[in-house]
Amino acid sequence: MEDQATTQLPSGSSAAAYPRWVMLSHDSDCEAHGSYSTADAKTLVTGRTSTGYPVGVSLRLAAPPAESRVCVHFPPGIEDRSYHGTVVAAHGDSVLIHIFFETRRGFLRDTTADYFVYNAGAAAADPPRPPSLSLLPPCCVSKLSYYLSNKAIGLLRRGADVFVMAHLEMVQVSADSPTKRVAELQLIRSGKLSMERPVMISHGGGDDGDLLSSWRTHTVVPIAGRLLAFVDLTHGLMLSDVFDDKPVLRHVPFPVVLNCGCPYVCGDTGSVVKLIYIYPRCCCGGAASTECPRSHHAYIVKTWTLRMDDMVWVMDGMVDATELWALDAYEGLPRVSLACPVMSLDDPHIISFMLCEGYFVKGGDQTEWSIMVDIRSKELLSVYRYPKGQCYFRWKTFIPSRISDCLNPYPNCNNGKLSASKGDMESPVVIFNKQLSSDASSSVLKSFCKTTKETMDVLFEAATPEEAILATLKEIPDLARADMLKAYSVLNHDSNGRRLRSLLGLPMDLRKDWLLMEIKAGEACSICSACTADLQHT
Repeated sequence: MEDQATTQLPSGSSAAAYPRWVMLSHDSDCEAHGSYSTADAKTLVTGRTSTGYPVGVSLRLAAPPAESRVCVHFPPGIEDRSYHGTVVAAHGDSVLIHIFFETRRGFLRDTTADYFVYNAGAAAADPPRPPSLSLLPPCCVSKLSYYLSNKAIGLLRRGADVFVMAHLEMVQVSADSPTKRVAELQLIRSGKLSMERPVMISHGGGDDGDLLSSWRTHTVVPIAGRLLAFVDLTHGLMLSDVFDDKPVLRHVPFPVVLNCGCPYVCGDTGSVVKLIYIYPRCCCGGAASTECPRSHHAYIVKTWTLRMDDMVWVMDGMVDATELWALDAYEGLPRVSLACPVMSLDDPHIISFMLCEGYFVKGGDQTEWSIMVDIRSKELLSVYRYPKGQCYFRWKTFIPSRISDCLNPYPNCNNGKLSASKGDMESPVVIFNKQLSSDASSSVLKSFCKTTKETMDVLFEAATPEEAILATLKEIPDLARADMLKAYSVLNHDSNGRRLRSLLGLPMDLRKDWLLMEIKAGEACSICSACTADLQHT
């Protein structure tokens, strides 16, 4: 991964040497030659497995949208292709790693399978605390190994020394009732294993028995330093306070039925939990893939944030493929669906996606890209091109983590959006958002516009931009008078006309939802501006 992006210190600056946050790959780099020559010395830490073999762990960190990787340094003499390291979970300054390898002693084969917690320490502490590697007690893990699934494991840190590793499994009640299952929560807290059968509280109604029988955990997301969200991409979330002596499970279903696209759930170190739904759309606006040349590979991205006080999902973002494809900054990138989103830990409206033509087109270009998009402003912030020949599994997922910032002696305290400049990265291609040119605008209208002929005539003959905006809004069915006035204000204050072009690029049945999202975003920005002004005058 030498070709990946690395952050650089600006000359004469005290900026952090490592990124504020990173996107950790579940797959680790593996080296089995017994040397640590390729390791970052500041992140390298060594330890011993439960079978007595020496291992090392180091980090290879890069600023998003590039991925970061954990490197596991195995001892020499292990079986060829019989070793791997997996990043299972991450929270705060720690990462949970599963290490597996086999060795031979004559005709005998020894297997080592251990879980380690890598802690980045605290470079900013006085005195600085170096990284550490802790082996989870084999006596605990061995009891779990029969049914342990890495996808169903979560990690939570509290303070400098306390952590919880939790695993959720739906287990059979009895042999007499093979289809009936109950939830079982396995916890390792302070080196001790406990098994709990938590009570389930449902926020969405329905049959708990059917839910438990069909539940399958796909990922686990930490929330607010205390909760873990076990995610089934069909049924929703199971929230649990794993620090509680008697934890319970709270089921929160998704806001809509996710049956034709790719849903993802992302969380951050705070209290933000976001559902990101990417689904194909037809030229008519319906949620289905199509071979129509005007909307082939077209898609829509919708986002919801879980309101923690009442467990209600609130839709807060929507982007149509045409809005991104119309950007000058998108030129040269494949016009296929996005995949594998990761929410920024600095701004929940900024999301990184994987992009590759070969994911969706047989015989397509296998070049892989990672792009960073601001869902609220519809801007393409930066683009990273993977080194040639590095093609990964299509549904590759990442774990967002702030472990990198713990390595900085002067942590970056900037809470604003990530800057995307060529000086921030070495190897990725970084592109700034540009305004849409008149030629690009015409292309979008010709390719995607579903506006009626009468409205198009008004748009091209309108004496003023205000007349064009009004004509467009009048075409939208069931748009309330108050919402029309708000939308008119939003579009009229957009001096470069980008929002109007984005609106015209959408099918008619999506325009109302899109406008309401823009109105809500504009009101949120106005509140922020008003609060800032009040603070400045106090």
